[in-house]
Amino acid sequence: MTLLLTNDDAESLLSMPEVIDELAIAYSDLAQNQAINRNRSDTAIPRPEIDASYVFKSMEGGYPRRGVYALRISSDIIQWPGKGEGQQRKEKLPTLPGNRWLGLVLLFSIDNGELLAIIPDGIIQRFRVGATNGLGIKMMARQNARRIGLIGAGFQAGTQALAACAVRPIDDIRVYSPTQAKREEFAREWSEKLGVPVTPVDSAKDAVTEADIILCATNSMQPVIQADWLQPGMHLSSLKRFELPVECLRRADRVAVHTRLWEPDMLMMGENTLPDDALWAERKASDGIDWLNQPEIGQLTSGQVIGRNNEQEITCFMNNVGLGLQFAAAGALILDKARRAGLGKELPLEWFTQTVVS
Repeated sequence: MTLLLTNDDAESLLSMPEVIDELAIAYSDLAQNQAINRNRSDTAIPRPEIDASYVFKSMEGGYPRRGVYALRISSDIIQWPGKGEGQQRKEKLPTLPGNRWLGLVLLFSIDNGELLAIIPDGIIQRFRVGATNGLGIKMMARQNARRIGLIGAGFQAGTQALAACAVRPIDDIRVYSPTQAKREEFAREWSEKLGVPVTPVDSAKDAVTEADIILCATNSMQPVIQADWLQPGMHLSSLKRFELPVECLRRADRVAVHTRLWEPDMLMMGENTLPDDALWAERKASDGIDWLNQPEIGQLTSGQVIGRNNEQEITCFMNNVGLGLQFAAAGALILDKARRAGLGKELPLEWFTQTVVS
């Protein structure tokens, strides 16, 4: 039988500490050639009539420790508001009935090829991104780090704070978002969820000043902090390639990346690249940083590389590109817990199999 799960199921089953621990094992396995990952693939078709593109994204990875292989796919209409105005960002439009999006994780057995589960990717997406940055904090931030400066109050920001609180004794969070109402609502919601005071502030600099950990969780395609705000001992955490200016990376004593697979396999009908890929190529060509020689998160979790040498170092983790392996690890965790809890709807495996060899 194939188990069909919902985002509500996934949210009820996942806990941030568990996802952090599972990903740490998966990354260590990958660093030691005990797991496998394929580069992300983006295929795009321009939709000029709505100033957008249709983008089909896929990523996949195998996690033998759990006996699973995962394929994550998403089918999106994407716009890049503010292009050419200095405030460009990336937005996925909710174009499906009921203002909804489409993204799925398909989980397969590596023992017999069976389709084990179908899971929406929304909650897994939030948790795997938050947990990955949480691992960056666990491996690189000072042990006594207690104050967070959070830039962003959107979809990803809450799980970034949740992950930080899972690995460090956080007692203060200051959050900035350009929209006052949004940052104030975020502060109210997450103060209650985290049991930690979350205070909205009026500028990014106010959030960063005297912070031990800086969390960037935005959809911006321009830097959201400045290098002269940094102080010795800080840890920087970014979930997009563009959030940190190159000057911050040069000031950091240690930089680690999620993966050295910087660019997805990209095929754009009628154009060379999507706007974010073109912008990154331009920036990378001029920043002078040897990205292919920065340590990956798996080298940190497996002990091959240390994340911090002393209390004064400025450290930085860039969660630059997603990995299919994350969905294999988190998906396996969800499937195991769903089976034990009796959650999900069982679908006949025969619906997905055939008598004709492909």
